[in-house]
Amino acid sequence: MTTIRDIAKKANVSVSTASRALNNNPRISVKTRQRIQAIAAAEGYMPNYNARNLTLGEANVVGIVFPAAENNVQGNPFYIDILRGINKQLAPRHYVLSVAIGDHTEQVFENVKSMVEQAKVKRFILLYSYASDPVTEYLRKKALRFVIIGEPVEDKNDFYVDNNNYQAGIAGTEYLLGHLGAKHPVFVESSHEWPYERSRREGFQAAILRRGVSPLIYRLQKENNDGITVEFIRQHPEIDSIMATDDIIGFEFYHHWQCAHPGKSIPAVSFNHSFILQLANHQFHSINLFPENLGSAAVDLLFTDKENKGGEEPPRKIILPFEIS
Repeated sequence: MTTIRDIAKKANVSVSTASRALNNNPRISVKTRQRIQAIAAAEGYMPNYNARNLTLGEANVVGIVFPAAENNVQGNPFYIDILRGINKQLAPRHYVLSVAIGDHTEQVFENVKSMVEQAKVKRFILLYSYASDPVTEYLRKKALRFVIIGEPVEDKNDFYVDNNNYQAGIAGTEYLLGHLGAKHPVFVESSHEWPYERSRREGFQAAILRRGVSPLIYRLQKENNDGITVEFIRQHPEIDSIMATDDIIGFEFYHHWQCAHPGKSIPAVSFNHSFILQLANHQFHSINLFPENLGSAAVDLLFTDKENKGGEEPPRKIILPFEIS
């Protein structure tokens, strides 16, 4: 493998001069830079980006932080699509991703600390946002660069990427009422009180109240949920449609509804547009939040400090569109 020393020897310059030329350092004349870069290209030289960054005290790694497994979201295919978008944007920047994951919040926190203190990771993307999170507090204290996917709960000055979940909640509800003929939908959410769930619920409530209907909300429990949910459905025979905060929750509640009403079906609208919809019938619709685009936008925001060439103040948030299908 060709090294920087080989390039310097062929160009008859010092290693430091060759390095500066390959990094387009203005201290080296344009003519010399072009000559050395031509030699490097001809020799098939591949720079060691990780070694270059480590000299600056930073690994060529972005830490991707999942919520703890106790929050029961790690298996959601939505996150796989986000990772795909992140990886597409990291590759041309010569960075790789490393995942911080754990059964409990404390394990995730220790994982992140190890990344920072031992592996010199200085850039992170968090796939969640909730109050009193030790990871977020630690990254702020260390003044490290991080981007949240989802609206921040505490510090609105954090960098983040999101959809307009409130408007998406309104749009999904109006689609149920206006296009699918629903009159008495139930809104179904998890027991975690995630910020995006709250925003979608508030959008649902705003849209349903415009029609003069009292909003009906149901929260799926973590354990022993089957009998409780079926009983709730039987106590509310007016339910004629479902609005759920994601496809998995929507599909689970839909299954319980069919247990309570065998052989019947009702329209449903949920979020994420995941492959699980292939198991549902034609009345199951989903709001596509384009998770790959969320991941890509998070990486763009993460590197604005290095890539902002215009000198203008970089944006602190990016809000992406959604689509009902």
